[in-house]
Amino acid sequence: MFRREESRRLADTLKSAKSAKDSIRILYDIFDLLEYDNKTQAAWKLLDVAKRNKEYDVVCDIVPHIAVMESRDSVMLDKLLAIVSELPESNMKRGVELFVNVEKVGCDAYYMPLEQRRHAVVEYAKEDLNFKNDIYQDIFDLYRMVIFIRYTSKGSMYLEYLARLEKMIEDLPEESKFLRNLFYTTAANFYSNNGFPDKAIASDRKLLEIIKNLERHYKSVGRKYRSLDRNYYICYRRMLRNYKALDLKEVKHIYAECARLAENDIDIRKAFYEDRRTTAYRLMAERKYADAIPYIKHALEIVDDDNIRQFFLNMMVEASDSVGDKELLLSSLKEYNELLHNKLSKKAEETMAELAIRYDVNNLKSDMTELELQKRDIELSTNQKIITVSLAALFLLAIALMLLYRSHFKQLQKNRDLEEANERLRNDMESLLSKDIPAGTVDLKVRSDAPHR
Repeated sequence: MFRREESRRLADTLKSAKSAKDSIRILYDIFDLLEYDNKTQAAWKLLDVAKRNKEYDVVCDIVPHIAVMESRDSVMLDKLLAIVSELPESNMKRGVELFVNVEKVGCDAYYMPLEQRRHAVVEYAKEDLNFKNDIYQDIFDLYRMVIFIRYTSKGSMYLEYLARLEKMIEDLPEESKFLRNLFYTTAANFYSNNGFPDKAIASDRKLLEIIKNLERHYKSVGRKYRSLDRNYYICYRRMLRNYKALDLKEVKHIYAECARLAENDIDIRKAFYEDRRTTAYRLMAERKYADAIPYIKHALEIVDDDNIRQFFLNMMVEASDSVGDKELLLSSLKEYNELLHNKLSKKAEETMAELAIRYDVNNLKSDMTELELQKRDIELSTNQKIITVSLAALFLLAIALMLLYRSHFKQLQKNRDLEEANERLRNDMESLLSKDIPAGTVDLKVRSDAPHR
C-alpha cells in the first residue's frame, strides 16, 4: 500500500521538477516503487527524458530493464536497438547493445517454427566458427547458438556451448553486469532442471555476487526505493532446491534468509507461505520426511512446471519410502514414471534433433577446415613462387653487381693509368724547364706547338 501511495505522490511532484536531473530522480523512484507489471510505462518515460537530455548513463541503465519487460515484442526491441545505436561509443554502450540483441534473438527463436530453428542453427554456426576478434560480436554469435540449441535440444551439446559461453562472459568488462545476470540465471535454471546441482549452486553463487554489487551501486547513487529482495529470494529458493549439494548449516542459513525477506515484501511473503517449496526443501535436507510430506503435497497441487513437478515427485518417493507409506509411494511412483516416460519420449526427439545439428555443424567444421587447408596450400604455393622469383631476382642482381664491380674496377684502373701518365708528363715538363734553355727558344717552341686560331 505504501509503495503505491508513494509512487502516486511522486507522480504529482513530477510536474514541478526544476531540471532534467530532478525529473530523472523522481522517475527512478516511481519506477522502483511500482509493481513489476506496472513498471513498463514508467521505464519508457524515464528513457525518453534521459535520451532527450543526453543522460547516457541513465539510458544504458534503463534499456536492459525495458528489454526484459518487452522480451516478447520484436518491434519494441528493435526500437531499443535504434536508441542505443545513437549513443557515443563506449564499453557500456556495446554491453547494452549486446544485451538487447540477445533478448531479440530469444524473441525470434521463441516464435520460430522448429524446422526453421534447425536450419538457423547451422547458419549461425558459421558465424560462431568465424571469430571476429571482437569480444562483443563473438559473444553474440555464441549466445545466439546457445539460445537456438536450447529451444531445440538440451543435451550434451547445449552443455558444451554453455560452458564456452561462460568463459567468454567472464572476459567482458565490468559494465556488462546485466548480461552476466542474464547468463547465470539461464545457467542456474538449466542446471537445476537437468540434474546438475553442483553447477546450479555455482551459478547461483555468481548471481548472488552480482546482486550484491548491484545493490551497492544503487545505494551509492541514491536509489532509496530500489529493492533486490525478490532477486535474492528467487536465487535462495533455487539454491534450496539443490539442497543435496549444500551442507545442512548453509541450508538453514539460506532458509532463514528467505524467511527474513518474506517479512519485508508482501509478494515474497505470499510465495514463502503459500507455495511451501522452501520449507519442503529444508525439511528434506534435515531428513524430517514425515514433516516434509504435507508441504510436498501442497507444492504438487499448485506447481505446473514439469521440471519442478518431477523434482517434487522424486522428493515424495524418497519421503514416503522413508516413512513406510506404501500407498503414497506407489501413487507417487506411478505419476513420476508417467512424467518420466513423457519426458524421455521428448528427450528422444531432442536427441535426434541434437544429432542432426551435430552432424550439420561437424560437416560445416569439416568444410571450413578443408577450405582453411586449401587456403594454406594456396598461400604456401604463392609463398614458394614469391621465394623462387625473389631468389632469381637476387641472382640476377648479384650478376649485375658483379658486372658493375668489374666495370667499376676497370674504370678505376684506367683512372690510375691516366693519373700515372699525367704524373710522368708533369715530371718531363719539370725536367725540361729545369734545363738551361734560352727563353726565346722555349717560347718559340711553345708557340710553334700552339694550334692556329
